[in-house]
Amino acid sequence: MGRRGPAPLPTAVKILHGETRPCRLNPDEPRPPANAPELPGDLAPAAVVVWERVLRDQAPGVILAAHADVLRLYCEAVVRYQEYSALLAKTSPLLRGARGSDLVRNPLVAMVRDAGDQVRVLGRELGLTPSSLTGVHAFPDPTSDPVSARSRII
Repeated sequence: MGRRGPAPLPTAVKILHGETRPCRLNPDEPRPPANAPELPGDLAPAAVVVWERVLRDQAPGVILAAHADVLRLYCEAVVRYQEYSALLAKTSPLLRGARGSDLVRNPLVAMVRDAGDQVRVLGRELGLTPSSLTGVHAFPDPTSDPVSARSRII
């Protein structure tokens, strides 16, 4: 069974929200370097287009090099969704069954739905959905460290 409830907030976000209780802050939380992820050399050309668009349009400092694998999964899921949607648009949501007279649901319907779910979940993880952006606090200066800054204030 997985975790329950909302995902825990990173320490940096808690500090930005005004949290001052030391028991709620993790000063030892790992902090990845604030540099952009590098484009994988074996990424499909269609996924490269998505990768570049996401990094160009995202808020600076949100997607870091440590998030490269999740970003890759997101880009590949977007491409799969586009491919499956195009195939479904050329066919019908219902197909003739094995007996010829039965109508059955086109398997592409489930594939489009599953790929769309992957895009939604991974986009939320990367802060790419409108609702996930409400909880993201990007730092204009990638070298700024709110944990260190807060510990100097307290």
